Amino acid sequence: MIDKRRTIQEQQYRQTSVGQSFYRLSTQLKPQPIDRSSPSVPDNPNLSPHSTTVEGVYIISVAARILQMHPQTLRKYERLGLIQPSRTVGMLRLYSEEDLAKLRLIRYLENDLGMNLAGVTFTLNLLEQLIELENRLLRQAQVQVRNNHIEHEIQQLFQRLNLPYGIIMR
Repeated sequence: MIDKRRTIQEQQYRQTSVGQSFYRLSTQLKPQPIDRSSPSVPDNPNLSPHSTTVEGVYIISVAARILQMHPQTLRKYERLGLIQPSRTVGMLRLYSEEDLAKLRLIRYLENDLGMNLAGVTFTLNLLEQLIELENRLLRQAQVQVRNNHIEHEIQQLFQRLNLPYGIIMR
């Protein structure tokens, strides 16, 4: 029961704008093509050397191969709270596209920018807060647009009734 609730909560998180924003942000980063000469990458005819998107949900070994990371690295990131993959009933980790995008972002921050894991954690938390702030501002702007529209409709109603606008005290 607890596993089902956790899986549902994780799916709801992935549907939020924060989960989607991590995916959108990571797709803006420079993708790293798959190196077929490496023995750790399976010879899969479905993956082109320049393929950057693979859709679906992946177990840890497949996710590690896609990301060219060791599975133990993915477990370490989970243990540190950087990523929360969903779980099956048998407790297998399932990585979604959003999880892979977040892992690509973590790899970029670590390898390309030289951040340590504490810096990565701080950056991810800051990024999540910025995304939430952006969402609040967007909601507030939408409310303001609605209020302006309602105000305009009230003005039109007063004009149709040949009443001076603002005669009624608010």
